[in-house]
Amino acid sequence: MGPEDVEIEQLMDNGSDALTPEQAYSLKSSLRELLWVLLAAVLLAGVFLVFFRASLVRGSSMEPTLRNGDCLFVRTVGYHAPEYGDIVAVKAKDQKNKHLIKRVIALGGDTVQIDFEAGMVFVNGQLLEEPYLAEPTHLAGDVSFPVTVPSGCCFVLGDNRNHSQDSRSSVLGFVPLEDIEGKAVFRFAPFSAFGPVG
Repeated sequence: MGPEDVEIEQLMDNGSDALTPEQAYSLKSSLRELLWVLLAAVLLAGVFLVFFRASLVRGSSMEPTLRNGDCLFVRTVGYHAPEYGDIVAVKAKDQKNKHLIKRVIALGGDTVQIDFEAGMVFVNGQLLEEPYLAEPTHLAGDVSFPVTVPSGCCFVLGDNRNHSQDSRSSVLGFVPLEDIEGKAVFRFAPFSAFGPVG
C-alpha cells in the first residue's frame, strides 16, 4: 500500500463529512462574503429605486423611438426642469397612478405653431428638426394654434404624431411642471433594444 492509499484510508476513517478547522473557517468566510455581497446588492437596488422608477410604455404614441411594452427607467430625483427634446413621464389627468410618455417640445413663454397641412412644427418661429418622427404632424386636436405656453408649464407631443393624444388636445393640454414625474433615461427591456433612451 502506497502513501496515497494510506492518506485516503485515513480520510475515510475520519469520516468524509467531517471538516477540518481550516475548511470550516474557509466555509464560514465564504458564507460571510456571500452575505455581504447580497446585502450590498439589496442596498444598491434600494438606493437606485430612490432615484429611478420603472415605467412601462403603453400604446404606439412614441413610435419609432419607443414601442408598446418597452420598459424604462425614469429618473425622478435630481430632475428639476425639463429641457427641449426630453422624453418625460407625465401624470395622466384622467387615470390615477398612470402616466404618459411624451417628448418636451416647448417650455413656458414659448410660442408653438403647427402647420398641419405641411406637417411642420415651429417653436418661436423656428422650424423644429425632428429626425425621430414616424411621419409629419398632420393630426390636429381641439387646441387652436399658435399658442403660447404658460409659465410653469411645458408643451409635449408624441413622436408618432398622427397616433398620439398630447398637448394638441385639451384632454392633456399644457403640462404643469409639477405633473412631470421624471425623465426617461434607459430602456431595460426588451433586451434587443437595451440601452439609453435617445
